[in-house]
Amino acid sequence: MNTRPVPVLMACAGFAFFAGMPDVSLAAAAADPHPQACVSCHVLDKTTNQDHRLSTLLKAWTAGKVSPELLAKTKAVMPAGVTAKGKHPAAEDSLEDMPSACLDCHDTGSKKAPPFALLMHTVHLTGAKNEFVTRFKSDCTACHKLNATTGEWTLPSGPEK
Repeated sequence: MNTRPVPVLMACAGFAFFAGMPDVSLAAAAADPHPQACVSCHVLDKTTNQDHRLSTLLKAWTAGKVSPELLAKTKAVMPAGVTAKGKHPAAEDSLEDMPSACLDCHDTGSKKAPPFALLMHTVHLTGAKNEFVTRFKSDCTACHKLNATTGEWTLPSGPEK
């Protein structure tokens, strides 16, 4: 059994207390606005007319259209001896099971791509104008889901909507 996510979220809950973020214990009792984690947030936002879908982002990344900020964050977490070239390899087949399919290349011990957890936490929790920080208040429970019965944390995965 992988227990690694629990300490990460405990640290997150501690950070929430000190940074004025929502209490994760209360979030577990409320209706979840992001039940499918990545695919619940990465949608076509009709109010702002912005397309945050992972398929749209992946299409841009495979064409070499990666923002300088995202490329810098990616380079910062690449495995030793590997250079990010600013272009994501084709991975359309992964869109059927996001983010689990990403782990094919971005697993914890990856030697060719940044480990998923390190990359996602760097992308979503750092940067001066980071939308996850400003709009979603760095809420860990937007991605990580608590099973109140077992006490286990999970990261849901599924197809893009």
